[in-house]
Amino acid sequence: MALEPPDDGADGLLPCGNEEDVLVRNLMEGRTTEHEARCPHCQATARDLAPLVSALREPETEAVKAPAGLVEDVMRAIRAERGNRRSLLLGGPGPGTTRIRESAVAAMARYASRRVPGVLVGRCRVERGPDGLAVSLTARVAHGTPIAGAAEDVRRTVRDILEHRLGLPVVRIDIEVVGLIESD
Repeated sequence: MALEPPDDGADGLLPCGNEEDVLVRNLMEGRTTEHEARCPHCQATARDLAPLVSALREPETEAVKAPAGLVEDVMRAIRAERGNRRSLLLGGPGPGTTRIRESAVAAMARYASRRVPGVLVGRCRVERGPDGLAVSLTARVAHGTPIAGAAEDVRRTVRDILEHRLGLPVVRIDIEVVGLIESD
């Protein structure tokens, strides 16, 4: 499983607003706040991180000095791996709610873009903004394919699946062409 580099703006906040770094520090120290003990988001994160915390709490057999910045790098990697657990509320009739993770929406957008000939979409990120979704994706284009036309076809295809099938408004779709697909 490849890790995407974390966004510079990644805030490390859980859905409840608690900072993941603070929760990890409290778990490492063997204490939790009253909020962390009751909050389902903090509890789920604590369960996910239990193997890491357990391994880090085991007594060291020899003194090891960690390189400068290691903790920050590890936390950045953890946030990148766990980072996209935000979900979007889908409208619908009847009692109850339906939510879909932003990562699932991004996967649907990537899958839908496969219908566009001469384009291979790679990374796709979906972020909810006040007016709708902002989608950013990377793509490779087959040699000889008009890039502007292919990008517009991808935008149309992605917008169609997100707006018409999921009912999620899209305000922007950014496409970065990162390479060419060479023909054999």
